[in-house]
Amino acid sequence: MVKKPIITNNDQMTLASSLVGDIYEKMAQDLMLAMIQRIKIRGTADLEREPWLWQLEKLNDMHMLNKQNIEYILKQTGIAKELLDQIIKNEGLKVYQNTSEQLAEDLGTTPPHNDVKQALESYAQQTFLDVNNFVNQTLLTTSLGDNSVMRIYQKIVEESVAKVVSGVTTKDQAINDTVMKWIDKGIPSAFVDKGGHIWNIDTYARTVVQSTTYRVYNDMRTRASEELGVDTFYYSMHPASRPACAPIQGKVVTKAEQGFYSGELGYYVSSLYEHGWGDPAGALGINCHHYLTPFVIGANSVPDVPEDMKGLTQDQIVENGRMQAKQRAYERAIKDDKYKLKAAQTLGDDKRIQHYKNMLGIHNQGLNKLINENTFLYRDKAREKLFKDGTVEEYIKQFKNN
Repeated sequence: MVKKPIITNNDQMTLASSLVGDIYEKMAQDLMLAMIQRIKIRGTADLEREPWLWQLEKLNDMHMLNKQNIEYILKQTGIAKELLDQIIKNEGLKVYQNTSEQLAEDLGTTPPHNDVKQALESYAQQTFLDVNNFVNQTLLTTSLGDNSVMRIYQKIVEESVAKVVSGVTTKDQAINDTVMKWIDKGIPSAFVDKGGHIWNIDTYARTVVQSTTYRVYNDMRTRASEELGVDTFYYSMHPASRPACAPIQGKVVTKAEQGFYSGELGYYVSSLYEHGWGDPAGALGINCHHYLTPFVIGANSVPDVPEDMKGLTQDQIVENGRMQAKQRAYERAIKDDKYKLKAAQTLGDDKRIQHYKNMLGIHNQGLNKLINENTFLYRDKAREKLFKDGTVEEYIKQFKNN
């Protein structure tokens, strides 16, 4: 009897990795808003009358602000590490065991159940080490000159004073303009890519965790199959895809260096290496959401094409991927508008409050138009939300109870 390939649900791991990214995104926003509140406390009258005294008072506040920040950061990063361990160690082990058992049943053999805990521990340690080295340590240091948040705070204070002293602008406008400039820049991590670009803490943390999650998921599935001598896999399908994945999705591929023609399948089984495997923009690269399913040629059958993909050409799938990327850009813009609106409200900047309300309306209209013109897209309000206090913790409780 020919069976469908092994399908295991990766939604749990995807949800959890997204939550870790949410923790760092919320943390970056909260740290910036806390800076605004500290700068605005006791008003700005002294900035106009005695700017150097105002600067001294604000810089003296740095140690207290940093102490509050560290307490908050330790709590958030502790939650993130606990959740990261849950994703990689617990969920990764389940993926391996389920895959091994189902594949052994298809082959009529005994599942090996080798110990993969050490490999999962290594994944967890390396991921946390990367995030810790490039993000956490730059936020937790008590050396104010090395602390990325405190450096921003100091620059905001000094630049505001310089603008007032030089007569360029009023005291309130000096603070508002300077704060919003640094909010636009974001909090830098210690990570610099090959192009010399410094990544912000939330972007770096989200990218590392999500990429690792998919790597663990695919590694646990391919490891189980390789232990049983299977190196062919079904490549999952999406109606929106990057160019490297579009030709092979919904087909059987191999991890071997060379592809081969399969008479049983009736087509050439591509090697993943032929589609950029190992490169950031290639198959299974950064932010790729495809996954591999062990496939025994002759024992398994390819799943039916989903309804939303019937009749789509490769060019249409790639174009859909481009439209989906535009949707994600709109969603990020909407979240950014909400964040900056909150910052403007904290500053009491009426002009900017109205500006970001207008931008929010424009981006909402643009997103609605895009979705109406592309029926395969749907609106997910959760991707547009700013997190309120306690929201992330509540989601984590739900994840652990599942």
